[in-house]
Amino acid sequence: MTQARVKDSVLILGNYRPTLAVARALGEEGHHVIVSEDDDRVAGARYSRFVDEMWDHPDLDAEAGATFKQALKLFLDQRPDITAIVPVAEEFVVWLAKNGTSLPADITIVSPEARIVELCLDKLRMLDLTSRTGIACAPYAVVKTLEYLYEQAAKIGYPIIVRPLSSLNRLGHKKAIICQDHDELMEVFSTWPAKHPGLLLQRYVSGVRHNLYFIAVNGEIRSLLEITVTRTDQHDGTGLATEGLHIAVTAAFRKDSQRLVRELDYTGIGCIQFVRDPETGEATFLEINPRIAGNQRCAEAVGMPLTRSALHLARGKTDLGLDPAHRYPAGIYFCWLSGDLYGLKEAIQHGEIGPGGVIIWTLQIIRSLLRARIHMMFTWRDPLPPFALLLRHAGRIVAAKFGSRDDAAANVAVPGGHRP
Repeated sequence: MTQARVKDSVLILGNYRPTLAVARALGEEGHHVIVSEDDDRVAGARYSRFVDEMWDHPDLDAEAGATFKQALKLFLDQRPDITAIVPVAEEFVVWLAKNGTSLPADITIVSPEARIVELCLDKLRMLDLTSRTGIACAPYAVVKTLEYLYEQAAKIGYPIIVRPLSSLNRLGHKKAIICQDHDELMEVFSTWPAKHPGLLLQRYVSGVRHNLYFIAVNGEIRSLLEITVTRTDQHDGTGLATEGLHIAVTAAFRKDSQRLVRELDYTGIGCIQFVRDPETGEATFLEINPRIAGNQRCAEAVGMPLTRSALHLARGKTDLGLDPAHRYPAGIYFCWLSGDLYGLKEAIQHGEIGPGGVIIWTLQIIRSLLRARIHMMFTWRDPLPPFALLLRHAGRIVAAKFGSRDDAAANVAVPGGHRP
C-alpha cells in the first residue's frame, strides 16, 4: 500500500528511549512522523498513535554506513514530503555530522552544527576545554597500554572511573567501570580490553549526577532545567537514569553551563552532566550530549519545548519566545519502568545481584512507580508503547532468572575476564 503524501513529514532516526517523547511532540505540532525501525528493545514506537509509519532500513554498519547511506538517499528521493531528519540514537547523530552535507539541501538536519557534535563527543578535547576554562573537572588521563593505565591511576588517585574514548563503545556490557583501589583495577583490567585503542580514566567523584537540559542560541542559554539522577539501570550507579528529581538550577552549574555553551558558540539543544558530592561539595564535569537527551520527556513534561526548539533552531528560527529567567517546577520525580526492568534483567543475567538484591531492586521499582509524577514512556494519551515494553521485559526477567546458567554466564565477561 502506498503511503499518502503529506506536506511536512519528519523522519526520526533511532528507535530509542527518547524517541516517543520526540514523536509525541512532533505529532502534537501537526507533523507526519516516521520512525526508523532499527531497535525495538526500549522504545516501542510502532505502537504509538503519534507515529504514522515505520521505516525499515539496513544497519548503520562499521564501513561508514555506505549501505545505510544509499538506502536513506533512495527513501528521501521517494518521499519529497520529508522536510527534516531528527537523529535520536547517538550513532545517527555522529553519522549525520559526517555525512549530512551529502543529503538533499532542502532536508533540515535537526542537530547542532557538525563541528559542535564532533567536539562535544570527543571526551578528551571536552575535558581539556573545561579544564582550560575553569569549569570543575576532576584529574584525568588517556592511556593506551596496561602499564600506563596502572601508572596513571596511581598518579591520579583512587577511586577511579575508566571509560571508553567513544560513548558508542562499551567495556564488557558497561559504559564505565569504577575501581576503588589498585588491586581491583588489576583484577578487572588484567589484560587490555579488545577493540579499545585507548581508555579515559578520571578520579571518581562519588555523589549525585546532575543533568542540565538547555536550549541555546549563538552561545547564550535561553532556557535551562536541572534534574538529579537518583537511580540508574546499573547496580553500581553508572548507566542510564531510571529515576530522578527535578530541582532548582544550581547556581554554580548554571554559571559553568553558560560558560561552556558560550565557549562552544552553541546553537541547539543539549544536556550537560556534572557529578557532585553532597557531603564535600566537590563537583566535576562529566560530559555534554549534543543531541536529543535520553530523558527528554522529563523536560518536555514540565513545559520545556526541547523538540520544537530544536526543529526551529535547525531551520534558522532563533526567536523562540523563551524567557531565560523562567524557572521550571522543582520537587517532581520521574521514573523509567522499562529501563528499570531491563537493568534488573541484566544484573541478574550477569550475576551482579543475588535474591536479596532482586528483592531490593523490585521494591525500589515499586517506590518509583508510586512517587513519580512523570513516567518516561507512559502517558494516558498514548498508552500502548509502555504496555508492550512491559510485557517484553517481564518475559526477559523470567528468562534471565530461570534460564540456562550457561546462557547467562556467556554474557558476564568484562575486560580481563573478571566481573567488575
